[in-house]
Amino acid sequence: MSSEIMPPFWHPSAAGGFILDWDGVLAETKLNFAPIREKYFEGRFVPLFEAIGTMPPHLAAALEKDIYDVEMGGAERAEPVEGAKELIRWLDEKAIPWCVVSRNCRDSITLAAERTGITLPSLVRSRDEPPVKPEPEALWSAAEQMGVPGAECVMVGDFVFDLVGARRAGMRAVLVQRPEAAWKHWADVSFDRLVQFVDSLKAPLPMVPWEYGPLAARIGMEGLREAAGREAALSSSDTDVLPSLLKMAGEGILAFRLDDPAALLTPEQWRNLPGLPPSWLDQPLKNVAEYLLGHNFPLARILYEEDRAGMILREISPAHSAGG
Repeated sequence: MSSEIMPPFWHPSAAGGFILDWDGVLAETKLNFAPIREKYFEGRFVPLFEAIGTMPPHLAAALEKDIYDVEMGGAERAEPVEGAKELIRWLDEKAIPWCVVSRNCRDSITLAAERTGITLPSLVRSRDEPPVKPEPEALWSAAEQMGVPGAECVMVGDFVFDLVGARRAGMRAVLVQRPEAAWKHWADVSFDRLVQFVDSLKAPLPMVPWEYGPLAARIGMEGLREAAGREAALSSSDTDVLPSLLKMAGEGILAFRLDDPAALLTPEQWRNLPGLPPSWLDQPLKNVAEYLLGHNFPLARILYEEDRAGMILREISPAHSAGG
């Protein structure tokens, strides 16, 4: 990560791997599924690929053919999105692994690549290789095949399924090419045009990640930076230790220290955090804390003694946490 961009801030240029949507991000095919939705679903917005499995066989076959025909027609007319080749060149120059994960059929991706002159990466996942977005397994599998931990990947897309899939997979999400989208709130950051995203990659500036967006709106970036400079000391015997952890992490604190790293999760502590899977009972409390932070506040961490060397942190207790 750039030395100028440190937690609680973030930038997609620091990602270890890029998962790119195809249509609308690299290739512009101007697909229009409105007539299909009108024909089969009275105009209602329905995830078309998922609908195939719920229909009688003859209708499912007809719908699948209609989707295929629309995609192939769009691929025949495909043009590269402005900035697409520059994005690929930047990724290759930085030796950052990247792949394509799309809900389009493989035939249409191949044809559109030929029409646009875009060289596809070695890893391309289409809907012909299920699961498909927004199922998180589609992104986890792509990350695994790239050899990059999922938490270090960023999903770049132009549709809500890209963003929801990334959120469900625990990945960062970038929205491009959709300035009027009503679902921008699913993304860590959005760019009206792909070329703006490429410019940002070349000259990165600190960005507030998704999980701290509401907090930054209240206390500003300087307030967020100040909160991140604190260390919270937690009592491993406190029955509310996990709610306290999440509350303080939500206030922007990034560093936590447990007084007994060998402590195990007790039934009382488990009951005080509804929704925590019971499989965590009697497991190391520090592992539970790392699990919760990883899924909710991935920039935060549990400190160990070796982490304290050279760190300048103002120590606080739960009773004196930010905003408490």
